[in-house]
Amino acid sequence: MFTPVDLETMVFRRGLRGYRTKEVQEFMRRLTRDYEKLYKDNMELREELEEKKELIKTYQQMEETLKNTLYLAQGTADEIKSAGEKQAEVILREAQNRSEQMKLKVREEIQAELQQLANLKQQVDLFRIQFTRFLKALIEMADQQLDIDGIWERMLELSRGESSVKEAETATSTESSTFLGTIGR
Repeated sequence: MFTPVDLETMVFRRGLRGYRTKEVQEFMRRLTRDYEKLYKDNMELREELEEKKELIKTYQQMEETLKNTLYLAQGTADEIKSAGEKQAEVILREAQNRSEQMKLKVREEIQAELQQLANLKQQVDLFRIQFTRFLKALIEMADQQLDIDGIWERMLELSRGESSVKEAETATSTESSTFLGTIGR
C-alpha cells in the first residue's frame, strides 16, 4: 500500500509526447492530499479498531470472570443450601431424640410414682389391718379384763370363807398381769 510520502516523491519519466507536467503535478498534489486524508482516517480507524478490540477483549475477560463468579456463587449457594438442609435434619433428629428421651423419662417417673403410690397404698392397707387387729385385741382384752362383776363375785367367793385372802390377791394379780400382757402384744 502506498503512503502519502510515496505518492509525493513519485517521479514519472518523461516520454516523447508525454503528459502536461503542470496538470500531472496538480493532479498528484490533489491525489496526495486526498490520499493523505484517507490514509490518516484509515490509521485513526485502525487505532480505534484496536482500542475497540482491546475493549472487547477486556469485556470478554470481565464476562468470563462474571461467569466464573456466578458459577462459583451458584456452587457456593448450593453448598450452603445443602449444608443448611443437612444441619436442619441434624437439628430435627436431635430434637426428636431429646423429645423421645424426655417422654421416656416422664414415663419412667410416672411408673416410679405409681409404684410408690402402690407401695404406700399397700402400707396403708397393712397398717389398717394391723390397727384393726390391735383395736379388736384391745376391745377383747378390755371385755375380758374389765369384767368387774366377775371379779367381784370371785372375790366374794374367796372372802366367804373357802379361801384365804392370799388366794384372792393371787387371783387379782394374775388377772391384772394377763391384762397387761395382752396390752403389750
